[in-house]
Amino acid sequence: MALNYQIEVAVAPETTTTARGRILEKFARKFLETQNYRVQEEVRLTASEVDLLGTEDTTAERIFVECKAHRSTISSEVLHKLLGNVYFKGYSSGWLLSTFALGKDAKGFEDEWNQKPPEERRKLRIYPPERLIERLVKAQIIVDAVSLQIDRDKFRVGNDAFLLLTQDGEFWAVPVLDPDSGIRSATLLFQADTGKQVTHQAALDRIAKTDTTLSLPWIAGGMESQAFAAAKLHADLESIVRVPVADHWADYRPARPEDFVGRENVQTTVFHFLDSVRNQATTTRLIALKGPSGWGKSSSVLKIASRASNVRNKGRYFVFTVDSRAATTSRFPELAVVTAVKAAVSSGFIRSDRSLEFGGPTSLFSNPAMQGLAEDLQSEEKVLCVFFDQFEELLYKADLVDVFAEMRRLCAAVEEAQANLVIGFSWKTDGVIPTEHNAYHMWHSLSDRRFEIELSPFTEREVGLAINRFSKELGNPVIPQLRRLLQDHCQGFPWLLKKLCIHILELSKGGIEQLDILNRSMNIQSLFKKDLENLSPAELACIKQIAQESPAEFFKVAQNFGDEIVSRLIDKRLVIRSGTRLTIYWDIFRDYILTEKIPYIPVTYVPQANFNRYANALAFMVDKTELTYAELGAHMHLSTGATDNLVRDLANVGHVEAYRKETRIVPLFNDEQQAIQIAFSFWQTHDIVRRLNAMVSEEGSLSEDDFEQIYRSANKRTELGDSTLHSYSVRVLGWLRGLGVVAQIGGTLVLRDLAKSTFQSLEELSTQRLPTSDFFLGEAPPSKVIDGFKTLCGAPTTRASMELQHGRNTCYALIKLGLMWPDGASRLNTSISDAEKIVALRARATTTIGASTEVLRNKGSMSGLELGKELSERFGVRWSEGSQRRYGTALRQWAEWAEAVRSGVGIPT
Repeated sequence: MALNYQIEVAVAPETTTTARGRILEKFARKFLETQNYRVQEEVRLTASEVDLLGTEDTTAERIFVECKAHRSTISSEVLHKLLGNVYFKGYSSGWLLSTFALGKDAKGFEDEWNQKPPEERRKLRIYPPERLIERLVKAQIIVDAVSLQIDRDKFRVGNDAFLLLTQDGEFWAVPVLDPDSGIRSATLLFQADTGKQVTHQAALDRIAKTDTTLSLPWIAGGMESQAFAAAKLHADLESIVRVPVADHWADYRPARPEDFVGRENVQTTVFHFLDSVRNQATTTRLIALKGPSGWGKSSSVLKIASRASNVRNKGRYFVFTVDSRAATTSRFPELAVVTAVKAAVSSGFIRSDRSLEFGGPTSLFSNPAMQGLAEDLQSEEKVLCVFFDQFEELLYKADLVDVFAEMRRLCAAVEEAQANLVIGFSWKTDGVIPTEHNAYHMWHSLSDRRFEIELSPFTEREVGLAINRFSKELGNPVIPQLRRLLQDHCQGFPWLLKKLCIHILELSKGGIEQLDILNRSMNIQSLFKKDLENLSPAELACIKQIAQESPAEFFKVAQNFGDEIVSRLIDKRLVIRSGTRLTIYWDIFRDYILTEKIPYIPVTYVPQANFNRYANALAFMVDKTELTYAELGAHMHLSTGATDNLVRDLANVGHVEAYRKETRIVPLFNDEQQAIQIAFSFWQTHDIVRRLNAMVSEEGSLSEDDFEQIYRSANKRTELGDSTLHSYSVRVLGWLRGLGVVAQIGGTLVLRDLAKSTFQSLEELSTQRLPTSDFFLGEAPPSKVIDGFKTLCGAPTTRASMELQHGRNTCYALIKLGLMWPDGASRLNTSISDAEKIVALRARATTTIGASTEVLRNKGSMSGLELGKELSERFGVRWSEGSQRRYGTALRQWAEWAEAVRSGVGIPT
């Protein structure tokens, strides 16, 4: 039987680069000596590559030798570079000594090279593992692995043989196959020079501690060691677990295929790719579904597997899904593919007339049985796909760091074989992979060799389909108002829509009607918080440990907390068991358990009430612990329906909890400042403000028309007409101006960067009309504003006292410069000596003074009327001639004064 030879440098992980390279160099020297060459000079030495200059003993011809101790196939690029060195430096020949086989492109290059004339062929000699071993055997340096004395009645071996180069010498390693499954289960070790089997346990233990890819038990041959190897293989195979699927619609685990909605384009694209593999239209054998946590990657994989097995497709595709979180061994990639092949045979998808034997991840198709299977797949135009779901989860397990290198080798072997076998991944894009981690190198080294599909948020149509499916579970159609609320809140995030729907289902089962649910908070953070509050102290401690160690060891957690606690968490669908591993049902919930934070979710809800009415309602509720719908409606002079709408706004903004059946309203704020800040925070996280921040540069401005266009682009409600959208836009702008998020002068708007609202009085917000300008217009001269600010810096005061001492206009100016709160309190804690400097600094930072300074700098001295005309045109505001003169004169005075302070010259009066 022909053997598949591989050569590995196998050393302890802590071995230095130089020491590792010396082993390779020693091997190369030994080989060159068998060919009548001696090493003249060491050119370069690294852990896996050595470059040497050799001289022939009789002719003195000089050769350049490259030794590659790689663990994946050699590309043709290596041969091109070697030839370049030979021709450029004038060597008689270049030799490549490779411990791993040539890749397809390198074999093609070798075939072409062998067609050249003999004299030219001498310029390049290629020695892959089998040729190196052939020469070493002929030189009697080592024995051939074929001649090793192995008791075939006792051991079933395949056709792989590894020549290990170690610090203790060279050894043959021969994998032993499990007699029942044909899977590698252990390894026998032999001295390479004599062929004698190594049975001394200390020697076997030393080999076991090296970094060889043979991550198998090393056995001496006794029944006890064979039993141990069989038990370990059985345990490793138990970690190959299918992706878990929900038991019912409201289960948080990946959706059942019959409950799955949307993602038609993703499914179609996957099957088009599988068809291109079946039809030999592509050489790509890797595919990845990418997307953030909770976007339905696992559910999509299950749906694809289900479609592959339907009556129409089951003769063409076999999709095997693997839950990567269950992995317990670095052999996980290899064993998953082996299990998938066995499952395909068991289902009848693949016919196998012979006993299956499996090689390692780099030699899957090296034996006749697997080669025949690959030929059958190709001739019958079938494709087998193994999908590794949540593969990035293994990042969190330090003991499985080698699994990523194993996966890279497996993927390289699958690509090299070009069989109808596809390796698929679902990969989370919102995680961070450290650049020094094996996973980073694996994922990025395969980036140009895989077909990627990026999952996007649900479209409006997909959200609608999901809500329709939810209606069936609810037993009633979802009323239009609740449907709209779900569409607005979910933002197209599948995980958020599912969580909200399950929340509504639980409320509905508790007897709460859909109209009442409209008045309940849909805040996802509060829903997660409630999940944890419903747990006992022991359950909470248990789920926190699982979150910290995810994927956590079941037996370790059960030992700490007991089987009953773990079972309760699994029954509550908060924890998922995959093989011997435990994980939290969603990465997003796991992150919340650990940090009490959730991903950023932009708010899209638009209140029905205008800003002043809403502020009036808040002012009425201050100091109340509870009130009725009727009391609120009577105070606001509203009908029952209008009161309902107002309460819905109050609940969605986050100011109240409402109980419609009991007509009770419970305020969630303690005072005016908290009420204002809740509203301010609501809009700061709103989708509209997020878009404004993205589209308007710092201190930049936009027109009212620009604002409306941004609002329209954010709107997802296709049923709304132009007039409705316009009125919504005006209402939203009123809220933003009222809270100080946006400032306006005429037709010009400026987005303000504030940590909190500039207002502190609900009464002020509810009674005032929006001013014609939110901008600083020099309402009082600099000297008066400085005097007022000095008073603020001196001692606490009130608005009434400030107006009495300095005048109302001075107070307006101080507020617009951000120096005083509306109630008269100072916004800055500074000394009186710095008052002038700070007032000048704040003035220069305003939009109006900045514009005035620019105009005066560009056009020179001008009258107040002329400056007023320039500014009215720039900001699109309709000032009368008197207003132009008044504002222009005031702003000119402020601009000149602020510049004088900045320049340190005399201050104009």
